[in-house]
Amino acid sequence: MKRLEIILAVTILMDVFAFAAEMEQRTIQSNREKITISVPKDWPAIGTRHTSAGKAYYQIGPANTNYSIQFYLNEPLQRGTNVEERLQHSLESSLKPLIANSVERRLQFMRFGKDKEGMYARLTDPAPKPGEFLFYTRGVRLIGTNALGFELASNDKDFSALSNTLAVVESVKVTGSETGVK
Repeated sequence: MKRLEIILAVTILMDVFAFAAEMEQRTIQSNREKITISVPKDWPAIGTRHTSAGKAYYQIGPANTNYSIQFYLNEPLQRGTNVEERLQHSLESSLKPLIANSVERRLQFMRFGKDKEGMYARLTDPAPKPGEFLFYTRGVRLIGTNALGFELASNDKDFSALSNTLAVVESVKVTGSETGVK
């Protein structure tokens, strides 16, 4: 298991260095906050979508590739000693319906970020139909008092889409009156 973590870390670092050279900052202004994100210059515009309940989420990803990233901001969290536990519990709850139909049959959380402020779990579809994705990754990163959730659907057996996604997620900055970030 430790070997897989080392390989993943090296892959992510190599991709991040290659990825960083072609980046540009883009901004999303919501009602409460401004979200700044660094993405490759050749990626299409960030699309704003809404859930059936009207909550905004954002979709981005390179054109003509085998992956798509969605991200969203949760309501600001109150600081406390159990924030990380609440984030992990939230991820566990949201992924629970998918575990039984995955190759892994259990969740393994991976930490990321300079201060390990993010976590994610990746599940594999045992029999994707044509046009469906092989991997589904869901994660969260704490930014000030906001939790940035993200989802990645991909076919990247080499972890390239995942490493690019983590680089994008790590680049996100949130400013606004209730974020705790200035």
